[in-house]
Amino acid sequence: MTQAAIEALLRQKIGLDAMTVGSNTITRAVNRRMADCGLTDLNIYLTKLQTSPPELEELIETVVIPETWFFRDREPFVFLSRYAISEWLPQNAGRALRVLSLPCSTGEEPYSIAIALLEAGLNPINFSIDAADISKVALKKAARGVYGKNSFRSKNLDFRDRYFTGLAGDLYQLNESVRRKVNFIHGNILDSYFLFGQLPYDAIFCRNVLIYFDQPGRTQTVELLNRLLKPAGILFLGHSESGQKLPPKFVSVRHSLAFAYRKTDIPDSPQVQVKKEQTNISYSRMVREFKHVENTQNIRSDKLPSIHSKSSTSDRKYPIEGKNSGILPVRAIAPKADSGKSTSPDLDAARHLADRGQLQEAAKLCETYLSQNRTNADAYVLLGQIYQATGDRQQAEQSFQKATYLKPDHYEGLIHLALLKEERGDRVGAAIVRQRIQRMEK
Repeated sequence: MTQAAIEALLRQKIGLDAMTVGSNTITRAVNRRMADCGLTDLNIYLTKLQTSPPELEELIETVVIPETWFFRDREPFVFLSRYAISEWLPQNAGRALRVLSLPCSTGEEPYSIAIALLEAGLNPINFSIDAADISKVALKKAARGVYGKNSFRSKNLDFRDRYFTGLAGDLYQLNESVRRKVNFIHGNILDSYFLFGQLPYDAIFCRNVLIYFDQPGRTQTVELLNRLLKPAGILFLGHSESGQKLPPKFVSVRHSLAFAYRKTDIPDSPQVQVKKEQTNISYSRMVREFKHVENTQNIRSDKLPSIHSKSSTSDRKYPIEGKNSGILPVRAIAPKADSGKSTSPDLDAARHLADRGQLQEAAKLCETYLSQNRTNADAYVLLGQIYQATGDRQQAEQSFQKATYLKPDHYEGLIHLALLKEERGDRVGAAIVRQRIQRMEK
């Protein structure tokens, strides 16, 4: 009951749906904070949470995973650059393009927006960026603008040479010219007066946060985004949120993998599902093969039926600074075979335990590994497969959802996620995932 009360408190404060991160994750965060507070009684800690806003804030800091990097999912930045140069600027001479990054985490997203607009040829005086987040720790790091190699995961790092200065220890300092283009704001999306009084924005990035909210939190956030966005403005959601219900005035933008929506002048009415493109991909064969694998309880990743992890990357080259850069080019994204799954002795041991039918031990070993390596997508896929073998479809789907959040082009995770959604009758959700896989295979 006490654990449920803590989860309810997090839901009330930040809209967190405990199922999206898993109760075990929250339990580990609570245990860590209790140790830091020198407490051993969970009921006493709950009382502290209820009476001490600073401690609740500390728990939120421990639960929230700041998973981001520069130019994560490039196409939203490509589309924003194209929109700013070819449409917005000609119609708004003498004005500044206003962009909001929400939540901004440790700053990689808003700084990527600034770099993309500079590379596209916008004069710095022609745009401004606000960036907000609930985490004071993340905002402090963002303001410093110092990043390690984990923040640079794309293949093309030419922008790093132009906008960063190398420091000792494989660290990089972002140039002040980019840092001063972003205004950081501390706040909670679900606070009634969040960003109250701010002028509306021409574009808003609100990616990969709605998936963690309960339904009231999602509804309140969508209302906030609608209020903050100008008519004809552009809203960017995350890849896993492309099925989110939006007011009918939001129309999907036809730019592959941008997950962008334009706000039109259509009057508000009850929320409707954003119309999705039809997909022709067939999964009947994979469903049959998956059920065969499931029946034999062979859950090792390397034994799956002709499914190999793939990744989609764009080798796009940015224009040279100071030259006529124009708009960032768009190219087809083709899936490429991974050089190999990330591995560790613990994960290998978990696979061996699972192969021998020791599923509870395997799951426990995976969860222990993930408590120290919270951003390993392959580990979540393995855990999802183990849950499938035990018959726990709900936990399995959550694991695959986390894997594809951390690694949007995790082919194997997407396959499992689509099949599970289809199996429980979520045809809309399955179609969205199928569409992502189809785009990777083009």
